[in-house]
Amino acid sequence: MTVKVSVLGASGYIGGEVVRLLLGHPHVEIASVCAHEQVGKRVDEVQPNLRGFTDLVFAKEPAPADATFLSLPHEESMKLAPALSGKVIDLSGAFRLQDRAAFERFYKMPHTAWESRKDFVYGIPELHRGRIREASRVAAGGCFATAAILSLRPLRDLASGQAIVDGKTGSSGSGNRPGEKTHHPFRAGSFFAYESFHHRHTPEIEQESGLRVLFQPHSAPMVRGVFTTSYVPLRRAMTDEEILALFRGFYPGERFVRVSRSTPNVRNVAYSNFIDIGVGADGTWAIVWAAIDNLVKGGAGQAVQCFNLMFGFDEGTGLMQAPGNP
Repeated sequence: MTVKVSVLGASGYIGGEVVRLLLGHPHVEIASVCAHEQVGKRVDEVQPNLRGFTDLVFAKEPAPADATFLSLPHEESMKLAPALSGKVIDLSGAFRLQDRAAFERFYKMPHTAWESRKDFVYGIPELHRGRIREASRVAAGGCFATAAILSLRPLRDLASGQAIVDGKTGSSGSGNRPGEKTHHPFRAGSFFAYESFHHRHTPEIEQESGLRVLFQPHSAPMVRGVFTTSYVPLRRAMTDEEILALFRGFYPGERFVRVSRSTPNVRNVAYSNFIDIGVGADGTWAIVWAAIDNLVKGGAGQAVQCFNLMFGFDEGTGLMQAPGNP
């Protein structure tokens, strides 16, 4: 079976990663790639890492396809997604939240396609595999959100209060257009917090983890990667061994979830679809660390994982590359 796919927003980091992964997918034919400012250019002019892998040229309009990946700003996804035929995997935040007021508060924009929200399934396969298989539209989970949700969900019924999530991200999370605080001369060697109390992934984390969360993101001096440290108050005292067994029991056989007692390292998941989770407990406090590649498990890889489920392919198809090292 071959699935024809279009990728919209393929000139950015995540869109480019979608194309890279799909070029190695044995059941995919890329029908078109689109990016408004790159029409007529070869994809490998804009994404030079793909030289020798494709002769694709950026098109003005997407070709008819069985599936469309949207790697676009939220407002563009709201405009385009409802009119698309075939299956849709959206990598923006436009359709992740179930609460319209929360969306408009945290994203600071009106939701212009709320009636279409009911068609979307939230896209973290480890939690919603069955629903994703039956879905025609999926909103892939965000990068910080994916790391935090998979860290917190096993503790939902054991938490005694609000969890604290401390997150760090690399510069690629801000996209490929440099801004005042993402320009390399400012970012290199810098470490700072931002968007206290109102980061847009906060309601997403709460919605999917089932916990109240205080989330503080930070900009870290790296290019790829998200690292979260979650502090969770517990209803009863637990040991390291107990919490390790809890997490391994919650994610049995999950090929992309690697649980251990030690702290993970973003280097060990780079360019891969894996999430490494480390856990520890001391009395009535648990600490959970998580590391992902923000562009893969926090973006393109997770979207392809959802795509595989939607079309009945093995979940790891095109995604089983080992992480890079160093």
